[in-house]
Amino acid sequence: MKKLPTIAIIAGAAAIIPAYFLVRKLIQKNPLSKTASIPEAPIQAIKVNEVQFKENLPEDLPTDIPAAPVNPEYLGKTAPTEVQSVSKSDEVTPAYPDLIAPNGRILYNFKDEHNLIFCDETQLGKRLIKLENSINIRDIGGYTGIDGRKIKWRKVIRSEELAHLSDKDVDYFAALRLKHVFDFRNKSKSERQADRLPKTAEYHLLPIFSSADMGLDHKDFTQPGVVDEFMRHIYKIQTEDRAQCFAEVLKYLTESSEYPILYHCTNGKDRTGFMTYLILSILGVKEDVILSDYTLTNLTFDESYNLLGNIMSEELGIENYHLWEFYGVKPEWLKISMTYVNTNFGNVENYLMEKTDLREKDFKKIRENLLAK
Repeated sequence: MKKLPTIAIIAGAAAIIPAYFLVRKLIQKNPLSKTASIPEAPIQAIKVNEVQFKENLPEDLPTDIPAAPVNPEYLGKTAPTEVQSVSKSDEVTPAYPDLIAPNGRILYNFKDEHNLIFCDETQLGKRLIKLENSINIRDIGGYTGIDGRKIKWRKVIRSEELAHLSDKDVDYFAALRLKHVFDFRNKSKSERQADRLPKTAEYHLLPIFSSADMGLDHKDFTQPGVVDEFMRHIYKIQTEDRAQCFAEVLKYLTESSEYPILYHCTNGKDRTGFMTYLILSILGVKEDVILSDYTLTNLTFDESYNLLGNIMSEELGIENYHLWEFYGVKPEWLKISMTYVNTNFGNVENYLMEKTDLREKDFKKIRENLLAK
């Protein structure tokens, strides 16, 4: 089987992901065929208070929005309501000690303290939007920005693709009065796995990658380091050459009447992660906090891998464990973008003014709209 067409669709994350329901049925029939045994992964280096599985909504969230259904099994494994720093003596035993693939290769640990990073403002109880059929949907509110002002909740949402949403999930976004959805997938993918949207939302297709961007004629994903090399290539392209695409989303954030908005790619991690970096930077959030938010995608690593791994393996004709790194994020990947921006432009605002048609007045409007007084 030729690898190039399939990987081109991946477009920086794992874009051959099919509809959630189809994959779930397959996994239920054959949950981990062709994979290494994967142990459950408790959160690292944190104290977990007694968890009540209940959405802890912020005060400024509209009261007429139905509560998002919560999957207690999911939250019980990954999401405490409060996160506190602890000393090394209090750390939990690593969840993936010496995880080895069948060929003897050591698999990258996406849930150790270096790759799943929490901070005082993580607030998982408010941040995670766990619907009936979702994996990785999060609110970017609650972080501290310029002048100590907090980002408003339920104004900007980052997400995976929305093709698999249930009717109740769509109703949730309708009650939120979602105004705009921005899709970073390519056209063919967006047509095959079309988003399910409420009538309140206007859909915008903003493809970040094409097959020509990938440069994968001779990629052999069975070799160690090749997936990592591919992902680094993706971040370089989207940072250096695709700024104007991301700027189109930022333009809508300048208008107070256009909220709430949601943006997504396929798995809600790479293109979506870079978009989040730009927004949070404009609002004055510190880079270490932005990196923390970025790594929260790794909370969903097990579910993403288990649901999607067999499909991708079959498409490429190689064992799942070779594709391990497609389903998490490494802080080093986003740091590629941060280093490029800081080294060449000094900050995100200068980067965007140089690379796009945005200007300082636009950043001021975004701050006015998203930062609480």
